[in-house]
Amino acid sequence: MSETEDTSNQEEQAPVPGIDYVVPLQALEAIEIDRLLDDVVSVECFDVSRRLTTADGELPDEQLPAARLLAGLTSYHFVPDHPTEPFKPMWIMGDRRSLVPTDLLDEQIDIIAAFAPRVEHLGLRARLCDVSWFRQRRRRDMAELAITAYCDMVEAVRAGDATFSYDNRSVWGIGARKALARAARISHATRWELPVSQRLRALIAELVSSAYEQGRYDDFLRIAEIDLDHGITDAVSVAGMAEKLVGNQELSESPDARIRLWETAARAYRQASDEVNASRCMISAAECHVQKADLADSPMLEASFLQTAIQILRNYPNTRERREELNARLLRVQPSIREEMGEFSTEIDLTEIVEHSVAVVRGRSWPTAFLSLVLCDQPPTPEEIRQTAVDHAQEFPLQGLMPMQVHDFQGRLVFRAPGMGGDGASQEAHLRYLMAFHRDLSRKVTVAGAINPIRRTIASEHPVCSDTILEFLRDSPFIPPGHHFIFARAICHFLGGEDIEAVSMLIPQLENSLRHILALNGHDTTTANADGIQTEASLSILLNPNQPWRELLEQIIPTRYIHEIDLLFNFAGGPTVRNQVAHGKVPADGHWDHNFVYAAWLIIHLAILPIARRWGNVEEIFARTTGLSRPANHEGQIDQ
Repeated sequence: MSETEDTSNQEEQAPVPGIDYVVPLQALEAIEIDRLLDDVVSVECFDVSRRLTTADGELPDEQLPAARLLAGLTSYHFVPDHPTEPFKPMWIMGDRRSLVPTDLLDEQIDIIAAFAPRVEHLGLRARLCDVSWFRQRRRRDMAELAITAYCDMVEAVRAGDATFSYDNRSVWGIGARKALARAARISHATRWELPVSQRLRALIAELVSSAYEQGRYDDFLRIAEIDLDHGITDAVSVAGMAEKLVGNQELSESPDARIRLWETAARAYRQASDEVNASRCMISAAECHVQKADLADSPMLEASFLQTAIQILRNYPNTRERREELNARLLRVQPSIREEMGEFSTEIDLTEIVEHSVAVVRGRSWPTAFLSLVLCDQPPTPEEIRQTAVDHAQEFPLQGLMPMQVHDFQGRLVFRAPGMGGDGASQEAHLRYLMAFHRDLSRKVTVAGAINPIRRTIASEHPVCSDTILEFLRDSPFIPPGHHFIFARAICHFLGGEDIEAVSMLIPQLENSLRHILALNGHDTTTANADGIQTEASLSILLNPNQPWRELLEQIIPTRYIHEIDLLFNFAGGPTVRNQVAHGKVPADGHWDHNFVYAAWLIIHLAILPIARRWGNVEEIFARTTGLSRPANHEGQIDQ
């Protein structure tokens, strides 16, 4: 056992304050928490947790349980919009996870509720009150105090007395949005009956109005979403503000911002039951996608944006002529689509130890760290894998004579490799089994040495929500229209180690994305039976060498990826990830198997590759959508 594993096991066995035993009120008062947090300017719990984790060396032993309890309470992954799980574990690894509120003893909740009103730090007070109400809904006083603290956080930043994380001083930024969204969710759950909820409504409406008046379109969108979620400002007024912001001259060359504004206006009109204006706004949004096609620097992106515009227009009357025009342009573009899934090099060397993988991302901006995760591996070429299998057969000739069997999670025999001693077909079948076998070993090293430590480091350093990820996924031609939010949610789950959710969401997307890539290149993937009933080609048909689509895919996506998809998702002698997930064969712990983690990572990898060359734009998008400043020495450029 390694020293790291031994330390981890010791920590697991140690009693956890608040969960294994109760930390009394006197102990919480004794640590003088506000003095301890005196140098924490940020009002977010993310920074409070960081400060508390460094307090072990400053406090006497008898005060450590109280500090560790508060550190645990502030370490949750905060998902303010989630109606049932606003506090998720910061990390999940296999059957282990970090703490969540439901772990706390009821007696400890009583003490936290008594202690919370005495805390001056607004972010910590909000968290303690919120968790107390979340666990015990009868405590409406805690709900009111939590909403008050969340509003006070925003007001303190506006007054210049505090900041949000990463020195963010914007009252419209991602920190403010999280505080307001959570306060609104609590108000909704208490039917907006608490007096402080009226203060919250006024604050949200004022921020929407001031963002509009100052022409801050990104800030407007960030807060207007909360406004529309809870019906605070008149919906027609919100729609009118969004439409007027679209007309700003500075947005004339920013189709992405205009798309979001048109979509917000359409949503608001729809909320006001004005379908005519909602349709008009969505048609305008479709034209912004056409503008993106005009500005695209590659035929594949141009085709993707045109297809999105056509799909939007299909939902609205009197657009047939425009759709036909765009479809004709799409047909002209398709023959010139160049390979977008090109070869990429990355500085991460998987032969290095886990500490190196962590060092690659620690302290970097979120987009840079995420790109490092995406590019931390690349499947070898079919020729390289085959040579490894041949070398294995030559080194262990007796082993090659033995037939090998593969079983699924339910113990059923699903594949038998006949051994190398038979005819040419038997030798080829066994050789392919060996190829899958060696890729299995390589994936295990990659997941343990790179993917898991990198994503765990990202999750511990960067509180990122699916809305942020969604913004830079919009331009990926690998993702079909209407599926970007699925990928964004799945990536959030993947970064948090929630592999049941990530695997279940991503695996079914693969074959649809491959069909989408083929469609962008003008290839139809429908088949028809003897009765003329049409169906779309499944993954096994797409990858069948005897069908035309395998060769077409390899003309678009480098062969190494199609071969890896075949071995990982389809080949009966491999993990058959697609079949196992599609038919519900995977038990809970099976989702944490290295092949399933790698499969989810590979789909994310393929979705990001086409936009990786433009990663500088992603840094800009991240700064714009979150309100966070772009790092002075940002990284993320890659070699081609």
